[in-house]
Amino acid sequence: MIKDTHPPRDLLIEVVRRAPMIGVLREEPLDRRDLERRLEISKSTAHRNTTSLAERGLVERTEGRYTLTELGAAVADVVATFEADMRTVMRLAPLFDAVAGLRPRCPINAFSDATVTTADQGDPFGPLARFVSLVTETDTLRMFDSYAVAPTYIDEVHGRVLDGLETKVIERPEVAEDIIENYPQKCVELCASEFLTMRLHDELPFGLVILDARIGVGVRDPDTGTPRAFVDTEDPEARAWAETLFESYWSDATRLRRFNPKALREAIEPGA
Repeated sequence: MIKDTHPPRDLLIEVVRRAPMIGVLREEPLDRRDLERRLEISKSTAHRNTTSLAERGLVERTEGRYTLTELGAAVADVVATFEADMRTVMRLAPLFDAVAGLRPRCPINAFSDATVTTADQGDPFGPLARFVSLVTETDTLRMFDSYAVAPTYIDEVHGRVLDGLETKVIERPEVAEDIIENYPQKCVELCASEFLTMRLHDELPFGLVILDARIGVGVRDPDTGTPRAFVDTEDPEARAWAETLFESYWSDATRLRRFNPKALREAIEPGA
């Protein structure tokens, strides 16, 4: 007969409930008063928690201080890993929303060390600022749905493109129209530079940026359309995914031969 090696359900529940105490005891043994102070709990709560953990073989009292047993230390390591993983998952919440159901499937684990810049961190222009800082460090730029990353990107990359920044962009037709309408002179200059190539695609899932060293995903707020978050990483697996995704959309996109209203109309309505 195979012995069931799964931990009892009540133990799992207890470990989750007592995680804060397990966490502080992982750092060092503490007496009851220290536990009360560190955890900001009452004497009765400290007693109840330590008693419960001791009954399950996770904690023992030695010379007036509570310390983790060997089993308790192993459990504490698991709890710490779980908490770190949960923090990563919550940081990447905007990315989960953006890539759901996408093919090729996004390698979420490759973004575990990503830099996540959100608009709700006290700076509504945080995602744009992060993108701009990365553009200053690259010699090539590929991106699609730029307004999910940087609604004013023409202003931000105009000078770099004129200086030779090789740039490929895929835009939704309405975005390209908005850019041409609002930045006519810069569009003429960019077109003349021959360093910017643009194509059009009706359906782009989010903003994607591929730089020399990093790749990034820009997520828009579904209600306002403004940038909500920018998630960037230098992970090779994430880069391989981003490049495959970009090339797929690039091959399906409509070529915009010139960056001006006439070329845009011809691309949207061939033969017009």
